[in-house]
Amino acid sequence: MRFAAVLPLLLWSGCHAIGTERAAEQSAHPFIGCWESPNGLSREVWLEDPSGWLMGYALDRSPDGAVRFFEHMRLERMEGETDVLVVTGGRESDTVRFEREGAGDELFRFVNPTHDYPQIISYSRSDDQLNAEISKIDGSDIRRFDKSRCD
Repeated sequence: MRFAAVLPLLLWSGCHAIGTERAAEQSAHPFIGCWESPNGLSREVWLEDPSGWLMGYALDRSPDGAVRFFEHMRLERMEGETDVLVVTGGRESDTVRFEREGAGDELFRFVNPTHDYPQIISYSRSDDQLNAEISKIDGSDIRRFDKSRCD
C-alpha cells in the first residue's frame, strides 16, 4: 500500500527533473561545456553561475602532460549592458576586458583595441564545436582554435 502512495510522487519527480533538465539545455549559453582540440592537448571549459555570468578556463598541455598555457575567463552579463569578456592570463599576465560587439547567439565578437594582442576575440558555435579566433583590430595575425565537445 505504501508503494502505491509513493509511486505517483516518484513518477512526478522523475518527469519534473527531465523537464527541468531539458529547459536548462534549451536556455543554456552556447559556450557552456567542455571543449577540446582534436589532439586532446588544448581544453576550454565554461560553466554558468546563477547570476548569468559564465566562468571558464583554457589551457594547453604538452604531449607529456605539462601545462604550457593557462588563463581564466569570465563573461559578465548584466541586463541592459554590453556583455564583457574578462581574461586573466597565467603567470605574469594582466586582466584584460573585451566588450562585445553585436548581438545574437551565433557569433560572439569581443573587442579591445587598446590591448596589444589579441584585440579581437570571436567565438562561434556549430553543432558540437566551439570555434574561436583571435586577431589584431585590422584583422591581421589571425589564430584559430577549433574545439569539439569533450568525451
